[in-house]
Amino acid sequence: MGADSIFVMTIDTEADDAWRKPDQVGLQNMVAIPRFQSLCDQYGIVPTYLLAYECASREEAISVLKPINDDGRCELGHHLHSWTSAPFQDEKNGIDMPWMHAYQFELSDTLFNEKALCLKETIEANYGVTPTSHRAGRWGIDQRTIDWLISNNFVADSSVIPRFNMKYAVGKNAVGPNFYTLPRSPYSWASSVGSKTLIEIPMTTSLPNNPVSFLADRYLKAGLPIGGRLERLYQNRLAGKMLRPNPRFSDKLLLESISQSVKNGPNIINMMIHSSELFPDCSPYTRTKEDHDKVWHKIELIFSHIQQQKIPCMSLTDAARTYSTKQAVV
Repeated sequence: MGADSIFVMTIDTEADDAWRKPDQVGLQNMVAIPRFQSLCDQYGIVPTYLLAYECASREEAISVLKPINDDGRCELGHHLHSWTSAPFQDEKNGIDMPWMHAYQFELSDTLFNEKALCLKETIEANYGVTPTSHRAGRWGIDQRTIDWLISNNFVADSSVIPRFNMKYAVGKNAVGPNFYTLPRSPYSWASSVGSKTLIEIPMTTSLPNNPVSFLADRYLKAGLPIGGRLERLYQNRLAGKMLRPNPRFSDKLLLESISQSVKNGPNIINMMIHSSELFPDCSPYTRTKEDHDKVWHKIELIFSHIQQQKIPCMSLTDAARTYSTKQAVV
């Protein structure tokens, strides 16, 4: 079934509960990584841990993740959180207070370059690897970031959520990006300052299995305007769901999301989770024991399904390299 598809498992590897506890940087969730990695090993999955600065720099994370990487059982990527990445303008408890929850495109050119480079160099210094994959904090990707990634020899980005609009998610002052019209399959993203490209591997998103949803999808693909009540209807009833082990998603929905992606193939099935979701009460998704147990159930359900369908599994960078000749530049 899945011979023309590839499965990647991406983990935003970051502090505990950055939304309920925005003024502190805890890493209790690192305790759950060995259990998660064991599941990945069991099902032949090489996960890509996308490291925020706290996980690139602090021993609680390094002591857990470095041995896994040294054994070749994972990839380590770059995950820029503007508010936890050095250099800091006004640091308090590991937070750059003026940039709390800011999108990286809100930073000045100088500060963006300093923070992005510092994270890259910190990963290199503490893990002995040069990252080649990236995800923007809060999905806040922009052309400036793409240009920086390409100039620093990155191979893959994974910051796009097709059919999503992040305008209701406010950063420091700006709203998030609009991904409505972007492709659901990987594509080459060109630099604005040269001929080089990198591969964008969007998040896998499903569409509800009904004619109205598919008509709405075609409407958006055509770039037609959407707003007001129509947009609210789309967001609440017609938009797809991201492939992630959300305890509120049914098992059926998650497996249908994979099936849709395979049918659209060749494709890269991109599943994500935050490391904080792996530990009880460290995420909005795991406030209760029941929800925490559901998260783990859904992870294993998806891994088992991928194995049964004989879909090959790769790291984010390896998947991008495999796919790089198959899509046109946009």
